[in-house]
Amino acid sequence: MSDILSIAVSFYLATSFRLQSSPDYLSLEYIGLNLIILSSLFIGGAYTSSSIGSAPKLPLKTFFTILASVFPSMLFIYFMGPERFTALFGRGVLPFAVIGIGTLAVISRHVINHVFYDHNTTRQILLLGNVDAEERINKSLTLGQFPIKVQHAQSIDPSRLAVSHLSAIVISPDHSPDEDEQHALINFRLAGVPIFSLSDFFESFLFLVPVQEINNDWFIRAEGFTMLHSSVTTRIKRAVDVLVALTLIVVTLPLTTVTALLIKLSSRGPVFFSQTRVGMKGQPFILYKFRTMHVNAERDGAQWASNDDPRILPIGKFLRKSRIDELPQCWNILRGEMSIVGPRPERPEFTSMLSQKIPYYDLRHIIKPGLTGWAQVMYPYGASTDDALKKLQFDLYYIKNYSLLLDLNILMRTVLVTFSRRGR
Repeated sequence: MSDILSIAVSFYLATSFRLQSSPDYLSLEYIGLNLIILSSLFIGGAYTSSSIGSAPKLPLKTFFTILASVFPSMLFIYFMGPERFTALFGRGVLPFAVIGIGTLAVISRHVINHVFYDHNTTRQILLLGNVDAEERINKSLTLGQFPIKVQHAQSIDPSRLAVSHLSAIVISPDHSPDEDEQHALINFRLAGVPIFSLSDFFESFLFLVPVQEINNDWFIRAEGFTMLHSSVTTRIKRAVDVLVALTLIVVTLPLTTVTALLIKLSSRGPVFFSQTRVGMKGQPFILYKFRTMHVNAERDGAQWASNDDPRILPIGKFLRKSRIDELPQCWNILRGEMSIVGPRPERPEFTSMLSQKIPYYDLRHIIKPGLTGWAQVMYPYGASTDDALKKLQFDLYYIKNYSLLLDLNILMRTVLVTFSRRGR
């Protein structure tokens, strides 16, 4: 409700200041902008308990999420009519409104945090089974904005555990509850405490598929993977790919023109860089990027980029961090070699090595690679076998849980990552 009020107040002030009029709150235009902004906040996690009830990163996260809604809002207004685009964007109504919405949304969340939430609350996770499972959870678990405490036990003792103090119970693969413990677990579940297997816990809390906790039987029995055998889903995804790729090419044309000019002025050599990557079903294809390194940067062989890599051009550092160097891959998307969202395509030299070291690594090739992906928005740039393992776990989560809503979530998060310039 506070966000709806923030939007109404901000658009009123922006419209009054820039157009000397009042917004039509019942118009399709205003309702559409409301839905876009509120959807961005929802997808960006602004309405989850971990966001609403926590303060440290709240202002930046909320403001960047609202900022991410500018691009879809611009497209929506443009399709409503060029004259409205000129009025709302060209005369500054939308930029002023977005700044106002972001400011009021941050203030309202601070008030809600201060009045309604206890920031000392710790989420208690009870782990039943081997202590090694606790170490694996603690190693992989990103504690986020709510502190999480994993309590290990060999068996459950209902007399010493309060339902209200438990956020979840996790049962490791080595643990077999006896009959009394099974009854206790049933009572906990009926009282509202979720119970997870170890692999389901990773998937539900960390949004990844833990490769080291699963086996062939898991793939046979696990739910999901619907995108692999749905022709309707495949066609919809392809249509979205073409539409978004064409839109990006048109909208970013001034940016890509300037980028090409800067590369040409800063370094001898071609503007574009082409490289063989592994695509769907292991088929190689030629991927296109803006060149960000010196010519012959890999004369000594293929290698991952590193922090302060001397091969990277000065302008290349900005292009890589902002992901602008990836924009030429819209051509790969139109050719059908890539999708907007999917696992990032890797080089054959690395794929061959990683397939031998990481179980199920080749499964990431059962769908088209993407311009962006779940692993890209959930994990920083990877430059090692361990990084590749962690990113694979996010890729498998995406393949297992694919939906158009998840794609939209990833696109919104990609905008946030781009603004934060988190790359290498």
